Amino acid sequence: MAVGDQASAAGYPLVPDTGEEGRVRWGAREINRTRDLIAAVKGLIPGGKAAYRTASGISSGTTDPTGGSDGDIYFKIIL
Repeated sequence: MAVGDQASAAGYPLVPDTGEEGRVRWGAREINRTRDLIAAVKGLIPGGKAAYRTASGISSGTTDPTGGSDGDIYFKIIL
């Protein structure tokens, strides 16, 4: 697989090898674009236990479950 094929398939922009946009002087801009992409991916990762549980559809409580979606997990706490 050639360099950049996976990024292109994922929809990420590629840095051209030639032309005005491929000039070395635009290197800082490309570095910042890469950092923007990393920040966007990092923003998709939940932060902390509670956020992971919510993102995966896991909840708990003392009452019977209501609502939710297929595949959600509910732990009923019995007192």
